[in-house]
Amino acid sequence: MIIARPPSRARFWSPEAEPMTLQQTSRLRVVIIGGGFSGASLAWQLAELQVHANVTVVEPRSQLGRGLAYSSAEAVHRINVPAHRMTMDPERREDFLEWLLEAEADGSLPPDPESVTALGERFPRREVFGRYVGERLAPHLATGRIRHVRARVSDIERTPDGSLVLMLSDESRIRADILVLATGHPAPAVPRPVAGLTGSPRLIADPYDPVRLAELDRDARILVMGAALTSADVVATLDRLGHRGRITCISRHGLRSRGHGQITKDSQVDFTDPPIHSASELLRRVRHAVVDDQAQGQSWHATFFRLRAQGPQIWATLDAENRARLLRHLRTLWDVHRYRLAPQVEAVLNRLIAEERLEYVAGHLLSAEKQEDALDIVWRPRGSLRERRERFDAVIVTTGPAQGRCIDWNPALGALARLGLITPDPLGLGLATTQTCHAVDAGGAASQRILIAGPLARGHIGELVGAPECAIQVSSIAREIARQALLAPILRPAAVAHGPAANPY
Repeated sequence: MIIARPPSRARFWSPEAEPMTLQQTSRLRVVIIGGGFSGASLAWQLAELQVHANVTVVEPRSQLGRGLAYSSAEAVHRINVPAHRMTMDPERREDFLEWLLEAEADGSLPPDPESVTALGERFPRREVFGRYVGERLAPHLATGRIRHVRARVSDIERTPDGSLVLMLSDESRIRADILVLATGHPAPAVPRPVAGLTGSPRLIADPYDPVRLAELDRDARILVMGAALTSADVVATLDRLGHRGRITCISRHGLRSRGHGQITKDSQVDFTDPPIHSASELLRRVRHAVVDDQAQGQSWHATFFRLRAQGPQIWATLDAENRARLLRHLRTLWDVHRYRLAPQVEAVLNRLIAEERLEYVAGHLLSAEKQEDALDIVWRPRGSLRERRERFDAVIVTTGPAQGRCIDWNPALGALARLGLITPDPLGLGLATTQTCHAVDAGGAASQRILIAGPLARGHIGELVGAPECAIQVSSIAREIARQALLAPILRPAAVAHGPAANPY
C-alpha cells in the first residue's frame, strides 16, 4: 500500500520554471553511506525537495529504512515514542500516525489492538514503522530519484579534484561530490569481564539474535549486562518465548528505563533563558522545574519533554568541560528518563518483578568462569568492597553501542580517517562535526564534501538518537546539500561537467 501524500514543500528547481541548460542536466553526485532511518530519511527529503543531484544510498540491507531498530520482526519490539510524534517529515509531525490509521482502515495492515494504550496513544511494532519508511521511499526508488546500492564500502580514495571514490564490496566503484555519513553506531563490544566466554554457547553477544534467544532453556538463570532499552527488549522477548527462569540485569547504577506518563499540557519551563553554563546548574534547574510542574498537576514527564525539545540549545551553551562533566555524572539519569519504555514492555517488566523473576542490581561484573554445566559470575555491588559469586546459565550483552570505536568498526570511516578527512568527537560520542553538520578534518577545518547525519553527530548536537530528532537534523542537511547543488555550477564546475550521456554515478 502506498498512500498519496499532500503536495510537497516548495521545490528548489522546477523543469517548468525555465528552459533546460547543460548545467541543469548536470547533477551533483550525492552518496549516503548507511540506509537506516537517518540515511533513508535524508534521501527521501532530498527527493521531496527535488534537489538537483543524483542521490545514491549504499546500504547492504534489502530495504532502506530498516536499520537495527526497525528491521526487527519480533512482535514485542515496539516503538518507544507515541506514533503521533514519529515521522520522516519534520513539517508533518503526525505523518506516521496518519499513514498508520489509513493502512489499518483499508486492511493493508493487520489490526493490532495491543498497540493502543488506555490513554489512546499508539505504540505499534517497530517493523511497522520500518514499513512506513519503505512506502514513503518507494515512489522515489521507482523513478530513480533515489538509487539503492546493496553493498558495503570497503575503501575510499580521494581524487585530484577533491571528489571521493568509494570502493564497494561488490567490486564496483561510485564517485561522490558530496558524501554523507549516516552509518549509526557500532554494535556493543563484548565487555572485558566476559571476553573469555567468546565462542561459548552460554554467551549471547548479539541481543537481537532471535535464534540464540530461542535456544535458551526456559528455566535458565540469565544474567543480562545492561538495564536500558535493549535490556528491556531482551526480557520482553524471553517472556514471549515462555521463559520461566530468573533474570538478573546488572548495570553500574541498577536503574532501568522509565515508562511514559500522561502529559495534559506542555511545561512552561524555559531552560534557555537565562542560558545554562554548567552541568550542576542544569541539574538544579531541572529539579526546580520538576517541582514547579508537579505543582501544576504534571509529572516529571512534562519537564523532560520540554528538556528534550530544548536540548540542542542547552548543549550549545555548555563548554567542552561541562559537556564532559554532564556525560560523566548525569548521563545515566538522563538516559533512563529520556529513553522510555513502550507501555506494553513496561507492563511485562513490572509483572516479572512482582513475580520475583526479574531483578535489577547495581554493581560491577568482575569475571566469568566456565564450569561444566554453568557459569560462575563474580561481581561487586555498587558502594561495597565485598565481592559476590553467583551461578548463571547464560550471559546476554546489552551494554549499548560502542560509540567511541565507530572509526575502527567501519571500513569506510577508517579509510576517511586515514585520509585525514574525519576525526573522532572528543567526547567519544561519534565524529567531530561543525554547526552545519560538516565533518571536521584532521587539521580542524570543516570539510565541504563530507557531512554527518544521525547519531554520529551526537557530540555536537547533544540529543540525536530518536527518530524525531534525526528527522529534524537531516532536514537541515538536506537544505545544505540543496544550497551546494545550486552553487555547484559556479563553485565546482568540474564536478558538474558530466552531461546526461555520462554515468551520473
